[in-house]
Amino acid sequence: MAWHAAPALRMLRCAATGETSTWRRERQRMTTADDTAPLSVQPDAGDGAGATPAPTRRVLCFGHRGARGHVPENTLLAFDLAFDLGADAIECDVQRSHDGQPVIIHDGTVDRTTNGSGLVSMLSFAELRALNAGRGAALPQSIPTLEETLDLVRRRGGQLNLEIKGESVEEATGTALAVEPYLRALEGEQGRRILVSSFAHPAIAVLKERLPWLRVGALFSGSEWRRQDMLAAAQALGAEAIHPSVRLTVSALVQRAHAAGLRVNVWTANRRSTIARLIEWGVDGLFTDYPERVIIARAQLWAPLGRPAPE
Repeated sequence: MAWHAAPALRMLRCAATGETSTWRRERQRMTTADDTAPLSVQPDAGDGAGATPAPTRRVLCFGHRGARGHVPENTLLAFDLAFDLGADAIECDVQRSHDGQPVIIHDGTVDRTTNGSGLVSMLSFAELRALNAGRGAALPQSIPTLEETLDLVRRRGGQLNLEIKGESVEEATGTALAVEPYLRALEGEQGRRILVSSFAHPAIAVLKERLPWLRVGALFSGSEWRRQDMLAAAQALGAEAIHPSVRLTVSALVQRAHAAGLRVNVWTANRRSTIARLIEWGVDGLFTDYPERVIIARAQLWAPLGRPAPE
């Protein structure tokens, strides 16, 4: 679907102020607009985004926890907005409630992102769903279920990076087993739109063993991985990609990964100069809180505007 800057920006203002009726109207305009329209953006001066690109294929844009730079993270609102802003995919985090239901939330506690408090793993599904994960009364949002999120991705025709979370490897592995039936039901075309990742690599190994067709990525963070072999760790999991942090990513790593047949999806790129540099290095995907920044940089680096970047 083509990305249209003016209505998308109006939607950002609606989301910030809680004007839900205007939000729905603008989203309807965008989803029924002419998909052949060229990208409508203006060059961004001063960040070096106009340099000649090195990549030979288009970088994939992942809305990190949705469009969390604009609206509350890991909500259906954030996921819809990410797609509205042009993201190819969304990224979200899955954990289990105390009674074993997969829910979409990042932290081990609900304190930061909701009006409640306590460990996610100690609250029942009903207790979690009763919390407000939005922005007060002006912008109420429930903690999404995994099923709701999969339905939204299917409806929007996008892709999903599902991160398996847990306060320990054992907890993450338990969550992996809890989401397995949902993933198994997606085998086929929809299943190919899902990429599962985790810092808890054993949890990924369990899923890959049970679902050999599943696309998986290995997440990396921390300076210790500067001295360890990320590529070997990913290959041992049967992963298609490494997911290093911005700080771990250098041009040589991208080149080595591609030579080994691995894709490189980098988190979390928000600065325009960082986004431009990573695209020039030829990374395959970028996780960002501001999807429109990646979409604009991608278009600028693959000028002239309106000409699609290589697939």
